[in-house]
Parts: sequence; C-alpha cells; structure tokens
Amino acid sequence: MIAVCIATYNQEAFIAQAIESVLAQTCDEPMRVYIGDDASTDGTAAICQHYASLDDRIVYIRRTHNLGLTDNTIDLYRRIMADGCAYIAMLDGDDYWIDTHKLQLQIDYLRAHPEVGFVHTNGQTSSGSGKTSFEPATGPYGVDGSGPVNCTVLFRTSLLSENLLDAVAEQHFLWLDYPLYGVLYQQTKWTYLPQQTAVWRDHESVSQPKHAESILRLKEERCRMWEWLDTLFPGQVGYTPKAAQDFLFEAQLNLIYAFKDRSLVTPELLNDYKPSSWKQQIKQKALKSIVFYTILQKII
Repeated sequence: MIAVCIATYNQEAFIAQAIESVLAQTCDEPMRVYIGDDASTDGTAAICQHYASLDDRIVYIRRTHNLGLTDNTIDLYRRIMADGCAYIAMLDGDDYWIDTHKLQLQIDYLRAHPEVGFVHTNGQTSSGSGKTSFEPATGPYGVDGSGPVNCTVLFRTSLLSENLLDAVAEQHFLWLDYPLYGVLYQQTKWTYLPQQTAVWRDHESVSQPKHAESILRLKEERCRMWEWLDTLFPGQVGYTPKAAQDFLFEAQLNLIYAFKDRSLVTPELLNDYKPSSWKQQIKQKALKSIVFYTILQKII
C-alpha cells in the first residue's frame, strides 16, 4: 500500500487542490492518504473533514495543539509504519500533483528496480515569475548540493526506523526533508524521473521565508542540519566548520545587497570572511566602503 503523507497548517486556500490531486491518481497499488492538520486556525480543518467524509481512504488527524512541521510529519511517519504501508509519497498541503499517473510511474520503477529505494521526479515551480523545471538532486548537502523537491518524492517505508525518527526528532529541526533525505541518500540508491508530476508553490512558509532575517535564520538552520549529518556520516557530506562559515557569510552578503538591509552587517562579515569569487570580493569591498562612509558621517 502507498501512504500519501500530507502535513498542513493554515492552508485553506490550497489544501483542497492538494487532496483532489491525490484522489485523482490512477494506480494499481492501494492508497491511503494521511493528513496531519497541525491545529490550523483557519478553514483547513473543515475542508479536510469534508474530504475525509467522502473518501474512506483518507485518515485525517487533527492536532489539539501545534507540533511544528517536523514533529507533525514524524508522527505521520510513525502511523504509516504501524499500519504497514510499503511506500510513502510526500505532498505538502500547499502543493499539488499534475500527473494522474505519478504514483503508478514511481511504483512501477521501484518494482522493476529493487535496489532503488527513493524516486523523485521533475516538476514545476509556481510563482509570480512563472514556472521552471526541477533538476535531478545531487545530494542534499552544503553549498553546492541540491535535494529533491518534496512534492515529487516517493520512497520505501522500510528505509525508516523508530531509531532514525527519534534521532531526527531530538534535534528539533524547523523542517524535516533536508536532514531526513540526507540520511536516506546514504542508505539507498536514488533515481530521478524526467516526467513533470507536481507543482511546488514558491510562497512564504516555514522553509521558504521572504524576509532577510528569516532567510538568514533558515541558512543557519540548514548549516545545523548539515553539521548533524556529518556526525552521522563523518567526511561523507562535505561539511567542515569553515565551509559552513563561508556558506553563511556569502548568504549574509548576498542578502544585504538583495534587501538593502545594513542591519545584517557584522564585523565578522567585513573582516573574517574571505570571498572565493571576485564578485563577492567586490561586494565585500564596497560594503566596507559604505560602512566606513556611514561612520565618518556620524563622526563629522
């Protein structure tokens, strides 16, 4: 059986489309839909309850208090494991599938390739700037690595364990896919399928903030996840303290220019960071000049 895992919170504008895109699937493998509603305060609950009343394949879990994205999803995983589902397909409550044969496509591949445990696909990004395709994941690590887009992912439930979920939960990460998929990347073979099967909405969320300080906090959290993966797989994920520091300083420098926010300027950024590219060197020198000029104006 395939378990479709949907974590949602205050997504009344999107959750119906997400659920309908799942119920529209044509697949010869039985399906069950697990929806974890993290104590939404808008109309999300009423929408989920409506669909659950129409289709007994939907298991709707309404939280009594907000758990956060990571704990909400981990609890869904535990329920799925306890129910004996063989596969897990991921879909966030604000995304949706556009190929009615998405699940069949991925299940057929896993059936034909028992050595593969994780399949993700191409898709589209929906935002004000238009739609773009997803690239194959190169490993969800560090600066240059890229992870799969969550709404395209399907993997074997057997890759999860209570010990793994406990270890992730203890870290209290803001979101789950980056660290969890980092572990699964080491445990099994991955495959990318070129078919566009899903749409990921590019709008403000826990893992996709739109303000400079929030984006910087996200980058810091990603480095914390990266460091944690290095403790599990020493020397295999490209992590070093210097690499993480460079990643954060470069992100900080880029955000200052993108948002014109000088509150992000720190002495470490001006003096300790050694840019690796000439473009970043120019940005740093220009920033030093701006800061010096601002201080001079105050003195005069």
